[in-house]
Amino acid sequence: MQQLRGYWESLPAESPHRGRYAPPGEPGLKFWAAMLAIGAGIWLAVTGAVLIGLLVVVGGLVWGAVMAGQQRAYEMALAAYNRSVVCLAGYHVFAP
Repeated sequence: MQQLRGYWESLPAESPHRGRYAPPGEPGLKFWAAMLAIGAGIWLAVTGAVLIGLLVVVGGLVWGAVMAGQQRAYEMALAAYNRSVVCLAGYHVFAP
């Protein structure tokens, strides 16, 4: 038995198992874009287009909430990956 992360790091680059035992991919989140949308919505609301500005602000908040959920799911998957062990006899992965 070996920690999955240590086993994956010890694999050579040309190993066919490198992709199979790789850690979960990091999501490409852009929180700055959601913040920019919220700022643009506030600017629109202040300059006169109140309804459109509020819709843009709500859209930015929802977008940010969705991205926060994706980040949380990634962190949970990464934590499970870091706890996992691989059996070197049968190459089965166990997540305690």
